[in-house]
Amino acid sequence: MRIGIDAHAAERDGSGNCTYIRNLIQSLIRLDGRNQYILYAINSQHPFYQTLQTKKQVQIKQPPFQVLKNPLLRIPLWLGFQTFKDKLDILHVQYIAPPFYKGQLVTTIHDLGFLHVPETFSMWEAFRSKILIRITARRSDKIITGSQYSKQDIIRSYCIPHSQVKVIPLGISSHSAPPTNSSETQKILRKYRIQSLYLLSVGRLNPRKNLSALVKAFSLLKEKINLPHKLVITGSQDFNSQKVIRTIKKTPYSRDVLFTGLVSDQELWGLYKNADIFVYPSLFEGVGLPVLEAMSLGLPVVTSNSSSLKETAGDAAILINPSDPQEISQAIERLITDPALKNTYAEKGKQHSNKFSWSSTARQTLKTYEKTAALYESC
Repeated sequence: MRIGIDAHAAERDGSGNCTYIRNLIQSLIRLDGRNQYILYAINSQHPFYQTLQTKKQVQIKQPPFQVLKNPLLRIPLWLGFQTFKDKLDILHVQYIAPPFYKGQLVTTIHDLGFLHVPETFSMWEAFRSKILIRITARRSDKIITGSQYSKQDIIRSYCIPHSQVKVIPLGISSHSAPPTNSSETQKILRKYRIQSLYLLSVGRLNPRKNLSALVKAFSLLKEKINLPHKLVITGSQDFNSQKVIRTIKKTPYSRDVLFTGLVSDQELWGLYKNADIFVYPSLFEGVGLPVLEAMSLGLPVVTSNSSSLKETAGDAAILINPSDPQEISQAIERLITDPALKNTYAEKGKQHSNKFSWSSTARQTLKTYEKTAALYESC
């Protein structure tokens, strides 16, 4: 088969779409030596593509002119044209496909956050998503998503047959992360001026991540039990990031809240490993990969009981109402004041995270390609 993948999200460091497509592509190439892969990039010189350039079954293509790199032109014009030129059997995109294309369409839709929490998106992004993702979903031969929650949401929102949506759990990059020794970890902590115990939260600085409620819960703990911890928040800038940061800086204990910005993978693993507790009170997620990453590195987790996070965490985390700072603070306090409970959740999280791997994601995705192509050939 000739499989085309819209890989442009691999160039966006710090986003969940980037994590997904990078790990999927790398795992597919390791797994599959029979099929041809054409990766559609914006900048084919991006470091991500360097290790793939030498693979015989991989071609990397980018728009010939700068103007075609604009998403308003790249997807409907250049990407659509290339699928015919490259004679694809399968085109795999995330969220939005070109209006015309060659091959069977496989679309990954991680979540429909733009429908449920539109205030956490720019007006343009929410408007564009509402129109184009609906069109793409209904034209897709198969939709891939990472949780049963998102599958049911997609079926309900777009009136799509149950059989058209395939749940393929995502993997965890930390399983293959190089170990960080004590001196490397201390160097990372010094770089970000972390000198004490800390709670950790990971994710883009977007209102959807509910950081304001987390900081309120943190302040409650400071007042109630004189919490010695700092709160470390790591993630890239996003829609309304500055508003989020300004809101947090108005709280009484803002001096104990540290923002690292976007960090490298090695720094991220070091921050996970040295943290005391991981807290992720997001308002809406399709999967919530940071929860699984934290679990895989031995952190007890507090996360939301809403959207897909209850499914992602299973019984291996303390689940809270993300809209209730008091409940968030009580869950953190339980772990801090009960070492046995803390160890129990750390161990349960490790065992739970072992169910997730990118190699499994790739195997199931490849089977989806094969079945989708076979259905087309049999018609």
